[in-house]
Amino acid sequence: MSTGLIAISEYIPKREGLLVRVDMSDYLIDYYLHRKDHAPDTLPEHDEKLKELIACFAIHLSARTAQETHAWTVHLVADQPYSLFVTGNTGIMDETGVARGFLVGHILTENIRHTDINSIHAQFTNRGKTFNSMVRCDSDDIPRMIEHFYEQSEQYPLRLRLSDSSDTAVGLVALPEYDDEWIRSVDFDQLLVATDVEKSPMRTCHFAFSCDCSPEKLIPFFQTMSKDALAELYGSDEELRITCPRCGKQFSIHRDQVGVEN
Repeated sequence: MSTGLIAISEYIPKREGLLVRVDMSDYLIDYYLHRKDHAPDTLPEHDEKLKELIACFAIHLSARTAQETHAWTVHLVADQPYSLFVTGNTGIMDETGVARGFLVGHILTENIRHTDINSIHAQFTNRGKTFNSMVRCDSDDIPRMIEHFYEQSEQYPLRLRLSDSSDTAVGLVALPEYDDEWIRSVDFDQLLVATDVEKSPMRTCHFAFSCDCSPEKLIPFFQTMSKDALAELYGSDEELRITCPRCGKQFSIHRDQVGVEN
């Protein structure tokens, strides 16, 4: 059984920081199998960007509560326009300090408008309320974009480092009343092994690459449309191919399923 992406967080008192260590190695098995089946033509450079975004997003989620579901859409300047999308939540922590949630992402390449601005559009829901923000970024480097997003939207620092040699990442999230100078200057290598810095275990999050999309979830949307609109949508086709924007999985919706006559 896959353990998914593992994010282990530790609270650093007095400095008021949250240290998060991410291991994507097991998660990426499911990620690659999914993209092999549903997005086999993914460009390597797009794939790398999405993996980086997933690692950063896992660190972000690790600092949030189980009541929140987050989503980020990242628009990047490119000759052939594309966007990255991620969504997920941590799940509820059990008595052992382990939470099991989901984190899924997709590369959007169809019907993407050209842009001259790198940007992050963020949304999260908490107890039925939805909050949105948008931040423009000078860089298309994913970790730097996320750090800039935190400075502008969250109004506190986040430091990120992704490994060049393994499927791991580390993040340092500032908490309320954080030590600004320490958060911005502390050396990651020293912090990870330091014995003179108090660290208290918070929780371990296991994020599965999973999406609950299905034809059954899509049909109610079609049923809100008028018969004429549906007939125009289908034209002479017997079925429509629908792509889930969260994970890229495709479904066929036959005209009979939504009550469109031939």
